[in-house]
Amino acid sequence: MSMFYASNSLANGAPLRVSAEQAYNQAWNYYYPKIIITSTEDSLTIKKVTVNKGNCKFSNSDMVYANGRMKTIKLIPRTLKYGEKIEIRLQRSCQLLRVDIDTDQGDWNIEF
Repeated sequence: MSMFYASNSLANGAPLRVSAEQAYNQAWNYYYPKIIITSTEDSLTIKKVTVNKGNCKFSNSDMVYANGRMKTIKLIPRTLKYGEKIEIRLQRSCQLLRVDIDTDQGDWNIEF
């Protein structure tokens, strides 16, 4: 269940789309902000993501189920194909204002 959803368009020609939403952690019963970065290029490498000028921390790993077991994967750096996305879960105390994304096709700053 999302409490809010925000999308911020970038300049024409940007190789990505960025949106944010409030997600719910059922296990711990709280909401937290989440950033979603989607590639609009056939190949886009996300090299670095900084939230609120480094004042909002996030985990650079995620758990996925593969080959019958849970596996930890690193989120960034990551190369995305067209339409693929990265979901970054932020600390629940983070008030999302700005995201800086460094890619192999340039650097992008998004304000919410």
